[in-house]
Amino acid sequence: MKTTPIQLDESIKAASDVSKAALEHFEKLINLQFKAARNYADLALSNTRAGLGVTDLDDAKGYLEKQAEVARDLLASIAKDSEEAVALGRDYAESVQSLLKKSVADVSVPPKKEV
Repeated sequence: MKTTPIQLDESIKAASDVSKAALEHFEKLINLQFKAARNYADLALSNTRAGLGVTDLDDAKGYLEKQAEVARDLLASIAKDSEEAVALGRDYAESVQSLLKKSVADVSVPPKKEV
């Protein structure tokens, strides 16, 4: 099969569309990671401040009892972030699959003969 300039243009456009989709996906994923890192850092700092505020046995007891809640919140946050990452991956895969199907259809159409 001989490649025509039209098919070549379609191939380049398809590659560009896939690259743009990849860039958008990575940007969303990086933003999710930055948000998660900020949330985890805030949680760690808050928990450390609370630990440094312990001055007696009653404070220590309250601090240690609160650790179960802190752990639950952390695990819930990790689960939520993981679900968001999976959803981003799924959306990206569907987007790329759609672009590739379209590009295959565009490139495989025989060129029109000029009259």
